[in-house]
Amino acid sequence: MKLRTFLTTIAMLCMALAAAAQGNTIIVNNAAELVNALGPDRTIVIATNQPLNITEAIDQRVGEGTLPEGETYYDPVTAAAITAQVTYASNTDGNTLQVRGCNNLTIRSARGRATLLATPRYANVLEFIHCNNVLLENIIMGHTQDGYCDKGVLELDGCNHVTINDCDLFGCGTEGFVIEACNDVTVNRTTVHDCTYYTMHIVRSNQVRFNDCIFRDNREFSQLCINGCDDINFTGCLFDNLQGPLFALNDYTNFYSCTFRKCQMQPIDSEFGPQGYAVLAFCTQLPDDAPATIHVKKPTLSPGLWTDGTHRYRVTQADPYRYTFTSLDNPDQVFALNCISVAANEYILAPQYPYENFAGRLVADAGRIGAVDYVRILDDGGALLQSFKRIGR
Repeated sequence: MKLRTFLTTIAMLCMALAAAAQGNTIIVNNAAELVNALGPDRTIVIATNQPLNITEAIDQRVGEGTLPEGETYYDPVTAAAITAQVTYASNTDGNTLQVRGCNNLTIRSARGRATLLATPRYANVLEFIHCNNVLLENIIMGHTQDGYCDKGVLELDGCNHVTINDCDLFGCGTEGFVIEACNDVTVNRTTVHDCTYYTMHIVRSNQVRFNDCIFRDNREFSQLCINGCDDINFTGCLFDNLQGPLFALNDYTNFYSCTFRKCQMQPIDSEFGPQGYAVLAFCTQLPDDAPATIHVKKPTLSPGLWTDGTHRYRVTQADPYRYTFTSLDNPDQVFALNCISVAANEYILAPQYPYENFAGRLVADAGRIGAVDYVRILDDGGALLQSFKRIGR
């Protein structure tokens, strides 16, 4: 009995230490408590599974005069300018909740997924402005009314180091994400679905990563609108039943091991054209009647020592979509294979290297026979131009 009491005490002490390590933790049970709890340097835990209507909580505070509009307001007594960290913006049919300059903020569900709703269709569900080190986890966000609207679900404006885990963003918001002037945003295992116009807008942002996410049943216009950005990555994502052209790209965007199902895909050619620099690596495009179980294509080309039967090459993986062949006999002889097609394991060779084909794509038939990796470079008609096999590490 004493041992059990001792162990219980130790367990309670460990829990207390863990809670203390998390800093200021606030438990909330309704939308009003959530809005009141917002601020920097804290963890907000939503303890209820009942939907929380953010709009009702905002309207109550606005009616009381305790929630300012805009970034700066004035103290009614001293007339001094005050910069508020929780504000609202007035829109066509309602108000939007804005979280400003709140660093080191975590909002998560205590169990399952908490649901945050907005009533006005012309308001984002949540807006984070100039916030750093933000974590959103296990949260469902969307609008209470379906139909056409002017705002999305989650907007990040001028934020850095944001992580979104295991969330669900749904319409009728025009889009799931608006990410503008942000750096280092990571979205893991999150679904964006049933949005009216787009899937997302990413503008003037860098290092934005989507891992194992699902984008489905969004409609109307170009789904991925990416402009003025660098290092935008989609890895292991499923794009399913997206209506309208998939791409509206003007900058550097990577898709690794992604699956596209029932999507209207704009062609991406070797020059990448006005759509920007998009690379689809080890991706799979499935027909409309494909089964629900998705098996993404994995690369079969292995780095190491390769030969074409006459010369030897050192093959290195420059990044997840490009392999470099460097001749051991003549180090100046280098060429690269770039996987850019979702229709098949198609490759196009960098134009500054040999084997370029400006009439169309060269196809690299990469695979394995027994324990030997091989690559055959074919022209548009399927004729063999060059072949390689791996002979060691």
